[in-house]
Amino acid sequence: MVNAEIDTRVLRENLKQLRSRIPAACSLMAVVKEDAYGHGLLRVARAGGDLVDWFGVASVAEGKALRRAGLNQEVFVMLPPVGPALADAVRCGFHVPAGDLTMLQELPRAARRVGRPARVHLEVDTGMGRFGLLPQEAEEALQRLTDNPWLELAGIYSHLSSAHSPGSDDIAFTRAQVWRFRQLLQEWALDGERIPWRHLANSAAALAFHEGTAPPLNMVRAGIAIYGYPDVPSDPPLTVTPAARVWTRVAAVRSLPQGWPVGYERQYVTRSAGRVAILTAGYGDGLQAGLKRVSIRDREVPLLGKLGMDTVAADVSAIPRVQRGDRAVLFGPGVNGIGPRVCPLLVPVLLSARRRWAEKGRPPAGRPR
Repeated sequence: MVNAEIDTRVLRENLKQLRSRIPAACSLMAVVKEDAYGHGLLRVARAGGDLVDWFGVASVAEGKALRRAGLNQEVFVMLPPVGPALADAVRCGFHVPAGDLTMLQELPRAARRVGRPARVHLEVDTGMGRFGLLPQEAEEALQRLTDNPWLELAGIYSHLSSAHSPGSDDIAFTRAQVWRFRQLLQEWALDGERIPWRHLANSAAALAFHEGTAPPLNMVRAGIAIYGYPDVPSDPPLTVTPAARVWTRVAAVRSLPQGWPVGYERQYVTRSAGRVAILTAGYGDGLQAGLKRVSIRDREVPLLGKLGMDTVAADVSAIPRVQRGDRAVLFGPGVNGIGPRVCPLLVPVLLSARRRWAEKGRPPAGRPR
C-alpha cells in the first residue's frame, strides 16, 4: 500500500519557475492529463490556474471536470476522442487534435450534429510515429480544414520523441524534428494560411531547446516539470521540486546469511550476511522494475530482487535501527532512485496511492522521518 503527500504550494512555485524560462510571447499549457499525472486533477488545476493559459487533458471527462470547477482556460483534449466523445468535445468547445484523415472525415459530421464548428489542431508527425499526419499528407489535411465551414483551424502541432534524452543521436534527432516542423510552418505561411496556435515544445524542449519555443511557435505544453521532474538532456536550467512524497511501510526486517536468495526466481542472492527490509508495496500498487532505490530513515538504499505484487525488498544493512513500521519513501525530494524516465514510474504509483494535499499554507501532516 502506498501513500502520497502532495504540496500544491510546490506546484505553484514550479509553474512560476517554468513561466520565467519560456518566452513572454508563448502561452503556457499545463498538462494535467491522467488526473494530473496522478497528483489530482482539480487540486492541481486550482492551485495553478492563475499561472497558466491552457489545460491539456486526456479525455473529454477531464475537460468537463475542469469546467464544473469553474476553470475557464482553453482546454486541449490531447488524445483523439473516439465515438460519441468526439461530438461531446466539439459541443463543449474543447480543442481537439486531428492526426489522421479518417478523423478529419468524422469531425465535420460531429460538428454539424452539435451545431458548432470543431476547433481543430492539426498534428504533423515529424518523427514520433504515433498520432499525426506525415508531412506529405498534411497539405491535403490543411486544405480540408480551411475549406470546410464546420472545421476551425485553431492550431498546428507536433510531438517530440526524444527531447529528454542526453544521447548525442537523440539530441540531433530532436533538432531535426524541430527543424522539420519550423520548415512546414514557413511553407504554409508563404501560402497565406493563418494558424493561430503553433506548438511543439514539451517540458524538456522548453528548457533545453530554445528553437522549440522561438517565433513563430507560441505555446509550450509543460507536463512532468510542473510536478518537479525537469527531465532534460543535461543539467536543468532551473530548480523545480517534486510536489509529491510517496511512501510505504516496512513490514519486516530480516537478517539473512550470505548466499541467500531474495524474492521470486532468485534474481538476487546476498553477497554477504546482512539485513533486508520487506516493504508493503509492489506492482499491484503501480511500482515498476525501473524503481531502483528508496529512502529509509533519510538514507537511500537499493531495492533487491524481483518486484512482487505487494512487496519489495530493500538492503538496510548500512542503516542502524530500521524497524517494522518505518516509512520507506519511494518518490519525493531527495530520492534519486527513479532513473532518467520518471513519468512511467511515478504516475501508476500516484494513481493507486492514498493521497492528501497541502494547501493554503498548511503542510501535509506526518512527514516521513
